[in-house]
Amino acid sequence: MKSRAETLDKARETIADLQSKYGLALRGPNGESLYDDAVALKLPRTVLLPPKTVIPCAAELKGMGKVDPCLIVQSSLPLELLPPHKTIAVGGQVSAIKRSFFAMSSYLTDEAWRAQGYWNGQPLPMLVSIRGAYKYLVRQKSYFFKLDNFVGADIDQLSPMQPDERDLKLGRYKWGNDLSDELTLIVAEF
Repeated sequence: MKSRAETLDKARETIADLQSKYGLALRGPNGESLYDDAVALKLPRTVLLPPKTVIPCAAELKGMGKVDPCLIVQSSLPLELLPPHKTIAVGGQVSAIKRSFFAMSSYLTDEAWRAQGYWNGQPLPMLVSIRGAYKYLVRQKSYFFKLDNFVGADIDQLSPMQPDERDLKLGRYKWGNDLSDELTLIVAEF
């Protein structure tokens, strides 16, 4: 298993190689601002600790094709603060941005970032409703959700709740996947 330092060094090398080939600017094939496209689609999210703007989305990437889910982060964000991910890309690889099939709404993303507390040494998830049933768990600091045939868009726009610790212990809730094992992280200047 790789150490954290080895993982960070590998990520730095990957970003440097991709930056030299594609650049970090988030621009379309004709030089248009893809950030403006993301704003028009209402995709950017501003989160705290540290304050940053991120763009949960799906994207068309040079050399990779269509990728969903993606999280575009500012290149000024230190690598140590990047979320878990499967692959790394850079802004210059992006040729189109679309809404992600798996992204949660802005409201729920904000709530996931505000969630606090711990249970069994892990951050306490939030409990969300799908089709009126509060039985689905979303991990803190999540942008994406998938469970069986349910995705982020299926989550009801109701206030999330704190799960009951007794029901957590008894396994009465269903854990959603935040898709970090499938996430493509895009480092970009925007």
